[in-house]
Amino acid sequence: MRPRKVDLAFDWMRSQPRRAFHYRDEVWAALAELHPDEFAVSDDRKTPWFSLHRDMTQDARFLRGDKGMFELVDGAALDDSLPAEVVAVVDVKEPRVWIFQANPKLYRILEALQHLDRMQFLTNRYKDRIQVGDIVLLWMSGNHAGIYAQARVVEGVADRKSDGDDATFWVDPSSGATTKPRVVLAIEKRFLGNPLLKTTIAATEGLGNLMILRQPNGTNFPVDADAWELLQPLLPTDETREPAREVLTWAMKRARGGKIYDESCNELLERFVAETFADGEEHSRDEITSWFAANYPLFKPITVQCHIEKYTTNFRSRVHYNATPEHDLLFRVDDDWARLRLYRPGDDPAPIHDKPDAPKGSKAKTSTKAKQVSPLDRNRRLLAHLATLGELTPGDLEDLGLEEAHLSDWLDSMLARRPEAHVVTPLFLHLVDGDAGPSAFTTRLAARFMGEHLRRHAPEPIPELEEPVWARFGRWHLTQPHGGDEKTHAYLSVPIREPRDVAASERLDLFAQLPSKVIGNLIREPEFLSEQQSWSADAASKSSEGPLSTQLRRSWKRPLLLSTVELLVADDGQVLIGKMERTDVMERSYIVAGLPLCRHGEWERAATLEPEAAAERLFQHPVAAVLLQFEVHRLFAGLSGDVAALIHVGGGLAQLELDGTGRGPLWRHVRSMLEQVGYRPVGASTQDSLWASAVHVMLKNLELLGVFERDGDVLHLTDDYQSKIKAHPGHLQNRGEKPYRVRLSQFLAALHRGQA
Repeated sequence: MRPRKVDLAFDWMRSQPRRAFHYRDEVWAALAELHPDEFAVSDDRKTPWFSLHRDMTQDARFLRGDKGMFELVDGAALDDSLPAEVVAVVDVKEPRVWIFQANPKLYRILEALQHLDRMQFLTNRYKDRIQVGDIVLLWMSGNHAGIYAQARVVEGVADRKSDGDDATFWVDPSSGATTKPRVVLAIEKRFLGNPLLKTTIAATEGLGNLMILRQPNGTNFPVDADAWELLQPLLPTDETREPAREVLTWAMKRARGGKIYDESCNELLERFVAETFADGEEHSRDEITSWFAANYPLFKPITVQCHIEKYTTNFRSRVHYNATPEHDLLFRVDDDWARLRLYRPGDDPAPIHDKPDAPKGSKAKTSTKAKQVSPLDRNRRLLAHLATLGELTPGDLEDLGLEEAHLSDWLDSMLARRPEAHVVTPLFLHLVDGDAGPSAFTTRLAARFMGEHLRRHAPEPIPELEEPVWARFGRWHLTQPHGGDEKTHAYLSVPIREPRDVAASERLDLFAQLPSKVIGNLIREPEFLSEQQSWSADAASKSSEGPLSTQLRRSWKRPLLLSTVELLVADDGQVLIGKMERTDVMERSYIVAGLPLCRHGEWERAATLEPEAAAERLFQHPVAAVLLQFEVHRLFAGLSGDVAALIHVGGGLAQLELDGTGRGPLWRHVRSMLEQVGYRPVGASTQDSLWASAVHVMLKNLELLGVFERDGDVLHLTDDYQSKIKAHPGHLQNRGEKPYRVRLSQFLAALHRGQA
């Protein structure tokens, strides 16, 4: 009589889509879950396995394969009396474990794992050792390197073409069409949203010698039994089939040469309109954005919106997106974005192509609304808007009744250009503290150049200064100071390197515009000249202090702009600044701290930056400096007995951990510390959501640059960066930030006592 356990095994195997099974790892585990009473594992773990194996080898419905594999025998009518002697002894050795590496630049591994249950994989090495039944850990290389799935070899090494469903995921189709040694894998478990990252593996004791870590160039890497014993418990228990958005976006860009999808946003919009819009029909902008969100979610909503505006012929601000006749596609009825239809040449007004500040003879028309605004009122309106929001978009210009020609007085000195908006410079934000009225603004401008002493002698606005300042506005040329500048103007705190700078400094002598009584009071103060000289030293970067300690020493609040720009880092660690937006690495992102990520003249398409140099520049940004100081403080806290904190990143949300207890989101503590030091969030940087994003991105950038690494769910300084600080007592992040670390220690102690 056939044992019941064999019948259950046969029924389970027949219900599966595959035919070959490793009896020990698969069959027994499945049956133990379905029938725990009959398949309980005894103390002698080999007993139940061998018992089932013995009975299966004597059953004619099963065919023995290599390496402990069983396969169902084809045919309905089988002779139960088949002699057991014809069945050879099965090899019951443990399967080998391998890591197979995929480069997302060559093969879209994340997308393949989302759609496939089986795939072919190259076996460039160990072709004689990789066998059916072996375990394979699928590894993606690059910025987000790690294990993203576990698979099993179900067909051994043979010369094959990748011409099945997996062929569509090759970036170069010819790579799959070439006959090469390949195996067939069955995907058993996916960790796409919670991969076991390289940083975690490398930080685990005993795994540092994995060949994938020591010699990562290759496709197939063996994992010995000792390493597998350490690695297996680290694999995620929960299966996830959707990768994190940022990881998938990065991988897709790698595969498509920087493009998120095969088709650009322009091409997709044109295709959607061609397939959806019929002549005379009206559709809404929301309908288009919803289609993108459902089908191409990696495009940011603001990107889609800007493309729609670019293709709308009667939307004035389309000129800022360099709209040309080939983009004349849509028409907005009654200025209503819910009423978009196809553009009708000859019937509709001529499309807007020329910029508002086009030369004479252009067809561009000046806004009637703008004509009615006096220059003084225009400046007041613009000033109030920038003081509140910190930037000026094309839509804001339209709402304010302004045109880009009216910004000529503000550009270079107070506004910096970036795609789709103008952003106020740090100089502007220095001068705005509450009231944005022109008279108060002008007085603050003078105070900024004359020192805080002026506020004591002229606490009220000085109206007679206003008109001269507005008259001269736009002829100022205020350059951003950089290290190495030879000379700075005492009043301006800016470098004088060119004739136009010298001329600007002469015109900008606001001291001469002050009332004589105020001038007399100022020159009697012995600290006045000292104040000017200290500003000059700051502008020339002569201080040996770090940015946080320098800010502690200042007596005025400094505006703070946040950055959510992710660095683009090559596999060798080089920062590809030439591949990033110029404004992301210069005026907009990091210049608030006095040193942009990319200096003037450095940016070009092929430009790169060494990781160490990029890290040092990044640490000029206050947010990066604070994150680093949490860890530097922890390094030395044990010597002084101070309370120290950890940066915990489990669950995707960075938290500050004190005494093993989470103390809330990390960004809240970062913001609190910076505000205590004297930084003042401005514009969109006042929003909580932006703080959460900025801190998350900054932590990620520091990991990419090799400053931080993950130890489980905790971020620590890498050994290399710790050594740099410990080996050089004068390191800027050590001695240069000691005054700030005193404040940080007080902050953490108060948090420990529940007072912060």
